[in-house]
Amino acid sequence: MHAWGELLEGLRALRGDLRRVITTVLGVAWGTFAVVGLGAFSTGLEESMATRAAGMGQGIVIVWPGQTTKPWQGVPEGRAIRLTAEEVRRLPASVPGIAEISPENSVYARLRRGGQAFLPELTGVDPAYGALRNLPAQPGGRFLSELDLRERRRVVFLGDRVAQQLFGTADPVGQTLMLADTPFTVIGVMQPKQQDSDYGSHDTARAFIPWSTFAQIFGSRAVENFVLRAEDPAQLPGVIDGLYSSLARSHRFDPSDRFSLSLWDTTEADQVRRQAFSAMDLLTLLAGTFTMLVGAIGVGNLMFLVVRRRTAEFGLRMALGARPAWILRGVLLEALLLVGFGGVLGFFAAAGVAMLVGATPLVEDLGQPRISTELALGVSLLLLVVGLAAGWFPARRAARLQPAAALAEV
Repeated sequence: MHAWGELLEGLRALRGDLRRVITTVLGVAWGTFAVVGLGAFSTGLEESMATRAAGMGQGIVIVWPGQTTKPWQGVPEGRAIRLTAEEVRRLPASVPGIAEISPENSVYARLRRGGQAFLPELTGVDPAYGALRNLPAQPGGRFLSELDLRERRRVVFLGDRVAQQLFGTADPVGQTLMLADTPFTVIGVMQPKQQDSDYGSHDTARAFIPWSTFAQIFGSRAVENFVLRAEDPAQLPGVIDGLYSSLARSHRFDPSDRFSLSLWDTTEADQVRRQAFSAMDLLTLLAGTFTMLVGAIGVGNLMFLVVRRRTAEFGLRMALGARPAWILRGVLLEALLLVGFGGVLGFFAAAGVAMLVGATPLVEDLGQPRISTELALGVSLLLLVVGLAAGWFPARRAARLQPAAALAEV
């Protein structure tokens, strides 16, 4: 109660310098706004970019057979590496750490349904491809199965744009369309998704059929490329080395010849993105912290001014029995209240701006600004530290006053 009494007296004293109080509070509010606002936009942009990147699949590696650039065991350089689908499917047995793998071949082929036609990228794959490349089916449908592959079924999984072009608002699942004068049954349609990368067409404009069916229709034997995912992303470098070693044994090329295979390791881009946003978050935190420290200096100066004005009052209170700890806590609470009010003001201002931007078309490019729990807790802790730092020295000075000396200054 004594500390609260001191706090009330301190607030009354602040009314005499309202302009300085407002300026000080706004300084803290601006620092809080900077940290929370930039943090919210950074979180939204990072989540948006991660979602778009995941549209092509998470933790995957796309591999294209290449051409040797080194002679090896009497075989000259310049040989093209040609793989079959069966070789690709056997790789997990010889390369530890591969969780899923699928061959992939593509052509552009016309799909027809009545008077509607579309020329998508038609891709032959194994069932594992759906999980590898993040191809979730809309309710009521499914992706390719092992039975589809074994029986060379005439079934097709459509990208959502292809389905809309051919079927409009009707449900495509179970319907028939024509591919090269051959009827195919639609077994599923991809759920709409965000995707910022590809190595052909975006999945929304593609159609997928079993590899065995694709090979039968188009006479494909060699694999254009294959997609794999490691059981543990940390094991990926070892998996890649094992991939070169395994294929080098069966195709007689130098395992150190990195041009024999072309790889796109999507996890590298993920790491670069995370590091870039971590650096940006750190810079944002530092900039906001320095701004808040400027506000804290303002709070400290204001509290020193208040303590000087109330020197005689403090001396009289201590002469009448007030304990130094009561004075200390009262001044500290006053500083914390000023910093806290500025922090709340800045926090809600940042939240309001984030909400307004989130309701505009800018969200498509910037992502949905979001104040994360970690950000809110971090800013709260920072405000607490700033408030304690701003109030400690003035409070300690007030608590160390000698009653007689303080009263002598009246």
